[in-house]
Amino acid sequence: MSSRASLTELRSLLDEVAFPLDLAGTVDGSTVRRELIGQLDDYVLPRLARLDAPLLAVFGGSTGAGKSTLVNSLVGHTVTAPGVLRPTTRRPVLVCHADDTAWFVDGEILGDLPRYHRAPSADPASGSRSDQASGSTSGQRSPDASGVEVVAVATLPRGLAVLDAPDIDSVETANHELAAQLLGAADLWVFVTTAARYADAVPWEYLARAEQRSVALGVIVNRIPPGSEDEIAAHLTDMLDRRGLRPERLFTIAEGPLAEGRIPAVDDVRAWLTGLALDRPERDRLVRQTLAGVLQSVPARVDRVADEVQAQASASGALASFARARYEGALDAVEGELRSGELLRGEVLDHWREIVGTGEMMSRLQRGIGRARDRLAATFSGRPLPEVAVAGQLEANLEVLVARAADRASLEVVEGWSTMAGGAQALGVSARGLERSSDALGPAVKTTVNEWQDAVMRLVREQAGSKVTVARTLSVGLNGVGVALMVAVFSATGGITGGEAAVAGGTAAVSQTLLTAVFGEQALRDLVKQSRDDLRRRLYVAFTPEVERFDALLAGMPSAGLAPELRRVAGVVADEAGSDPGESGR
Repeated sequence: MSSRASLTELRSLLDEVAFPLDLAGTVDGSTVRRELIGQLDDYVLPRLARLDAPLLAVFGGSTGAGKSTLVNSLVGHTVTAPGVLRPTTRRPVLVCHADDTAWFVDGEILGDLPRYHRAPSADPASGSRSDQASGSTSGQRSPDASGVEVVAVATLPRGLAVLDAPDIDSVETANHELAAQLLGAADLWVFVTTAARYADAVPWEYLARAEQRSVALGVIVNRIPPGSEDEIAAHLTDMLDRRGLRPERLFTIAEGPLAEGRIPAVDDVRAWLTGLALDRPERDRLVRQTLAGVLQSVPARVDRVADEVQAQASASGALASFARARYEGALDAVEGELRSGELLRGEVLDHWREIVGTGEMMSRLQRGIGRARDRLAATFSGRPLPEVAVAGQLEANLEVLVARAADRASLEVVEGWSTMAGGAQALGVSARGLERSSDALGPAVKTTVNEWQDAVMRLVREQAGSKVTVARTLSVGLNGVGVALMVAVFSATGGITGGEAAVAGGTAAVSQTLLTAVFGEQALRDLVKQSRDDLRRRLYVAFTPEVERFDALLAGMPSAGLAPELRRVAGVVADEAGSDPGESGR
C-alpha cells in the first residue's frame, strides 16, 4: 500500500470520527482531528500528488508584527493591506508568479478554501477590487466571503508562493483557526514576530507544533531597536535551541522609516526565498523534510484522536449498558412479583372463590359434573365463566405491574444518566419525556399478554394430547386447564397475607391437583417453567422499544473498533514515511 493509499484510508476513517459527548478530552480530540483533516486535504495529499508544485511559504505570527507590510515589501507591490485595527490581517492573500496561478486557483492545494483571483494593481486599502472568483462553486460566492485571494505578480520567481496568513493570536476564533489551517498547509513557515513580542506564549505554542512536525521554519524578528539586532538574535536563538527548534534562517530587521509604505531592508529575506525557488535540490529537500515530518507526526496525533474515540465509545457503552441493566432489572422485578403471587390479589381471588372458596372445584374433581351446566348457567346469568374472568383479571393485573416497572426503569435511567459522563448531554432536552414509559407501551403489553395467553392455550392443547379425555372427565375442559396453568405460573404466595394467602394457597392446591392429573408432576414443572420463560421473552420484546428510546440518543457514537483501526493505519503511514515520501506517493 502506498503512502497516498494509506493516507486516503486514514482520511476516510477520520470522517467516521464524532465526539457528540462532552467529555474531558473532547475539545482536544476534536481540535486535533480537525487539524489532521485540514492538513491531509490542504497539504499532504495534494503535495504527494504533485511534488513539483510551487513552494508555499506561509507568513504567520502575532497581530501587529508587520507580516502584511513585509509581504508587500518582498513582492514590491501592495498586495495585502496593513491596518491599525486588530486583527490586522483578516483575509489571507497568496502571491505567486502569473505562470503559477493555476496551482492555487484551480489546483487542490489549500483544499476547499474559496479562491479569488485579483490583479495586484487594485489597491486593497482603497476598497476598489477587480476580484474574479475561481472555480465553478466559488464563482457563486461573494468576494467578501471567507477565502484566499490569489494575486499574480512578475516580481516573484516561478516555483514560489508567499501567503500572508491571519494572526495566530487573533481574538476572533475563526481567524486563528484559519491561521492554523494555513500553517498546516505550508512547505515553509516564516514566523514573523517583533523585538517586543518574540517571547509571548501563544507564538511559542505554534512554534512547538512546527517542532513536533519537523516543518521547515524561517524566523523574522521585526522592529528591533537599532543596534540591538545581535543581542535579540542571540537570545532568540538560545530560546529556539532549548526547545529543539532549528530554523532554516533567522533574520533581524531594525525599526526604521518605511519607503512608500514598505520596509527597505528585506533584501536578505527576498534572496533566501528566491534561492529556494531557483535551487531545485534545496527546494526539494525542504519540501520533503516538511512532508516527512508531517507524516511522522501522524501516529502521535492520531493517538490523541483515538484516545478520545475510545473515551466516547466507552462512555456511550456505559450509558447504553446502564439503560439496558435498568430494564433488565425491571423484568427481574416483574418476575419476582409474579412469583410472589402479586397477580393473585384482589378480583383474581374473588373470582377463584367462586371455584375454590366453597370447595366446588374439589367436588367437581370428585363428582365429574359436566361443564355444559356451567356454560348454561353463565348464559342465563350474563356473567362470564369463572376461568374466563380469572384470565381477564390476570391480564389486567399483569399490564399494571409491567407498566409500573417500566415507569420505574425509565426514571432510573434518566436519573442515572444525569450523573454519568456524557449522560446529561446525551439526554439533552429529551429528558422531560423520557422519565416515564412511552404511550405505546400500554397497548404493546396488552397485546403481549394476550399473545402469551394464547400461547399457553396452544401449549396445553399440544401437551395434553390424548389426555384431553381426562380434562373433560374432570369437567373443566382445555380452557380451564389453560387458566389453571396460568394461575400455577403465579401461584407462589410470598406477597399475600392473611385471608388472601389462604385462598391463594387453595388456588395453588387446586391448580396443582388439576394439572398433575392431566400432565403428571414432571411435565407440570416443565410446563410452568416453559410458560414463565416465554412470558419473560415476550415482555423483553415489549420493553425493547422503551430501551431503544435511549439507544436513539446515542446514535452516531463512534464504535469501539474505530480507535484501534485508526492507530493501525496511522502506524502504516509512519512506517511508509521512513522511506522517500515522494517515491511512495507516486
